[in-house]
Amino acid sequence: MRRRVDPLHVASAIIAIAALAVLFATTTAPSASTSRSGSVYDEGPGGAAALRRYLEAMGARTATIQGTSFTPGDARVIFILGASEGVSDADVAELRAFVRSGGTVVLATELGLLERSLLDAFGMRVTGIAAAGTHPLSTAAFADPPARAIAFDRAVALGVPAGADVLATDGRAPFVAAVREGDGLFVAVGSLWPFLAAGLDDADNARVVLALARPALEASGTVAFDEYHHGLHPTSDVLVLLQETWPGRALVFAAIVIFLYLALSGRRLGPALPLVVRPARSSLEYIRGFAGLVRRSGRGEIARRRMRTDLRRALARELGLDPGMPFERVLVAVAASDADRAARAGALDAALAHPLRDDRLLRTVRDIEQLLAPRS
Repeated sequence: MRRRVDPLHVASAIIAIAALAVLFATTTAPSASTSRSGSVYDEGPGGAAALRRYLEAMGARTATIQGTSFTPGDARVIFILGASEGVSDADVAELRAFVRSGGTVVLATELGLLERSLLDAFGMRVTGIAAAGTHPLSTAAFADPPARAIAFDRAVALGVPAGADVLATDGRAPFVAAVREGDGLFVAVGSLWPFLAAGLDDADNARVVLALARPALEASGTVAFDEYHHGLHPTSDVLVLLQETWPGRALVFAAIVIFLYLALSGRRLGPALPLVVRPARSSLEYIRGFAGLVRRSGRGEIARRRMRTDLRRALARELGLDPGMPFERVLVAVAASDADRAARAGALDAALAHPLRDDRLLRTVRDIEQLLAPRS
């Protein structure tokens, strides 16, 4: 008989595969493949290592922004190329302060999702897809060095505020635009291609990038590449890794889905535990337990007083006397028939009038039982 496939198993397998795909697709480690990392540590065609060497050959000093926090440092121009992590509000505040103080920020993106907060801060947004190919440049922004055309294989169109400078269009909408704020400049480019090793030598892409970095060359400043938003910010806080990185979010998503699957399907987490049937307890166990509580509480006189009362009442009832009668009169009545028994009863009563050790108390209980035992 064929075994029926559980749909929950199939769904969980699909979700696990999707989570792994997201994990590998969003990894920020440098790669030599054709994937576009935009990282200066990526020597492949999709990296920016060639761009860094090109700018250094043209006389620029370069550095990277990475570590435990995002700080521009002494940079004059910052390149943010294809961020693979979201730009936080605190990072946006740092960049806006950097621009107001005279710095230049160049943001290159092909989706605008992770950089949306930064685009919004300068009044820009992604509005659609730009036409790929080679497009002419007719703005003075690229006059030194002279650049006449820019080429890319894919790009996004940008929506820009009224006061923005449109630096390049595809004939329908801008895909390179700049906004001035304070003494500095924010430049948004709708494609990574001009900055990557594979596209740097297309058309006049290299001259376009050099023109964007010119403020640093003219002021003998530093061109900084943002590697912080490529994941190069080690931290010992596991929650930061789970909340601020896409691989961490993928793992959290997978964990939530697995938990929901187990909860909704009623699956147990391991083999069933056998039911342990405990035998019924005897009365002796409860008696011993109560005795132990009395002993630990230091209230042994309760039992002693109770035994003394029971002794007096038992002797009085045996002789048909009032149990509330003074014990001395009861002893006199007992002595009338058995003087030795009366002496033993008096000795037991006198012993119970004072605190006794456990062993002595037990012997006294035995003596009382013998004293009150029926006589043949």
